[in-house]
Amino acid sequence: MKTNSIKKAILLWLFLPLWGMWVGSCDYLDVVPEGTAVLDNAFSMRTHTLRYLYTCYSFLPSHYGGSTPDIQGCDEAWILDNPLWEQGVGREGCRIVRGQLTPSNSIYSRWGTWYTAIRECNNFLEGIERIKVPDLPEFERQQWIGEVKALKAWYHFLLFRQYGPVPVVRENLPVSTGVDGVQVARNTVDEVIDYVVQLLDEAMETVPVIVRSEQTDLGRFTLPIVAALKAKALVTAASPLFNCNTEFAPMRNPDGTQLFPQDESERVGKWKRAADACREAVGICMDSQGMELYVFPGDPRYDLSDTIIQQMSLRQAFCEDWNSEIIWADTRDWVYTLQWATTPTLNPMFEGQPQMALVFSAPLQIAEMFYSENGVPIEEDKNWGYDARYTVRKAEEKDQRYIRRGAETSRVNFDREPRFYAWLGCDQGIWYGSGSYDDTYPENLYCFNQRRFVSDNMREPTGYVPKKWIHYQSMQPASLQYAPYAFLWPNFRLSDLLLYYAEALNEAEDSQNARQEAMRYADMVRERAGLKPIDVAWREHANDPSKYTSQNGLRDILQRERMIEMCFEGSRFWDLRRWKTAREVLNRPIESWSGFNSTPEEIFKPYNMYTISFGLKDYFWPIDEGELTRNRNLVQSLGWE
Repeated sequence: MKTNSIKKAILLWLFLPLWGMWVGSCDYLDVVPEGTAVLDNAFSMRTHTLRYLYTCYSFLPSHYGGSTPDIQGCDEAWILDNPLWEQGVGREGCRIVRGQLTPSNSIYSRWGTWYTAIRECNNFLEGIERIKVPDLPEFERQQWIGEVKALKAWYHFLLFRQYGPVPVVRENLPVSTGVDGVQVARNTVDEVIDYVVQLLDEAMETVPVIVRSEQTDLGRFTLPIVAALKAKALVTAASPLFNCNTEFAPMRNPDGTQLFPQDESERVGKWKRAADACREAVGICMDSQGMELYVFPGDPRYDLSDTIIQQMSLRQAFCEDWNSEIIWADTRDWVYTLQWATTPTLNPMFEGQPQMALVFSAPLQIAEMFYSENGVPIEEDKNWGYDARYTVRKAEEKDQRYIRRGAETSRVNFDREPRFYAWLGCDQGIWYGSGSYDDTYPENLYCFNQRRFVSDNMREPTGYVPKKWIHYQSMQPASLQYAPYAFLWPNFRLSDLLLYYAEALNEAEDSQNARQEAMRYADMVRERAGLKPIDVAWREHANDPSKYTSQNGLRDILQRERMIEMCFEGSRFWDLRRWKTAREVLNRPIESWSGFNSTPEEIFKPYNMYTISFGLKDYFWPIDEGELTRNRNLVQSLGWE
């Protein structure tokens, strides 16, 4: 789709600040206003109703600035929490991973925000049913109802994912409701997710299959988006954090209602339900709409090598607007500041680039997470040489499109899978693009040279940066003015959905047939990444060649596959929680290279920058103390009492 179409679509969202003045800051228990003149005016004509529809969309979270907790609040992208100056990047998210969240400070609390969003959705649905908009066609009216039902469902899910089982608000309370009527308790996990799915199912009946106008509607809900969101919601609810989680069994409402399901006989059934939803979504996206994993078409100006074509297929799967695998993208703003805050100095004409902050780094454990070139974890590859990973090696001719030929760097940076080089900037790593596009002579391409570095009062470099966020056409000209090539943040990619499906298939049935089917969908993602199928890679290269033949073994493989494929997209933060592996994964040091040393042998030794502490209570946010004071039926999240 053309860039100018996207720009026109984004102009649509400029109405939001104007209409947003109608929305006040309020508590989720706010009731329908006694006077309905303002609400009635919202449905007096089509343009007013459309603006109200955009108000319902306006509460959706956005990642383009990189300040959300699922970007900063994990061990994936490291950022200094208290710099000398903010450099245009909010730091709210990074304070969560440092253990600064409490029931009184409400760091990144969205309880009030998303319940306000639900209230607006309820007002919209009530108004459009009660009032006939004179110039609104019936087909469009039904479409908008479907969109708002999907939004209402998604706001409930966002609350559910952040706070656990939450109160379901089916409709706004009338103004006559007494004090007792607003003392709302949490619904159970099953009640919340059933309501979310009910709304999404209803929405799927009326939302369009594709947007009716690329100029005005890109980013609004369509059938593929809603189906994918339903799959995601059910996979989340079937995961160990919500499904038969015995550690959360003590969490009950004041009336004794148990909030987390404990019936083991229903555990597998929830995974089957999730697998069915994934199958439906995959069918809609791939079979009906012809979506496919993105492959870079090449550049007609140059005869690019297979190595660069492979890397560009991976890089542009994230950065190419509305490519063949983008199910849903955020059209409200461009990814601009995040690129400026991440890109290292590449142009050798100047070392002191004043226009780039380099505030985001990737810890060493993320670099080690990626596979070897054989498509298995480096610690499981029988030939990779894991025990020697902290030694130094010189790049040879065969490495020259990955590592600068003749350069010395860590063994960790050699013989890795294509996603390592596409999505991670490493010392002496080739950085294709940024004005240099012909790889006939690899020595003319830029490379990331971060041999020596120290932490200062603005950044904490590790030796790695998230290249995934950087468009290959973002420029560093000699004028010293960095020029990012802005793009839209992908909220949902096809590879994300395929890996959800693979995971659900493996969990829904413990059989070889189920595992073969699960691997079939995961292997689609691996094939685009230039890797062998799971069974071949493990048989030929892994210390445990039969690992994929058991349910537990394949679970471990699929979780690793997902963490790699979805790295730097905000997925790891939530995945580690829903899998209930966060305590195991996060309670370890954040490591960098020892950039303050002088020789390569001393630089490429791990250095402990920070040690995260993650406990049982950290799986969910606490509810603000003020909410608990107002509502005595609302119980605090477990561990925050």
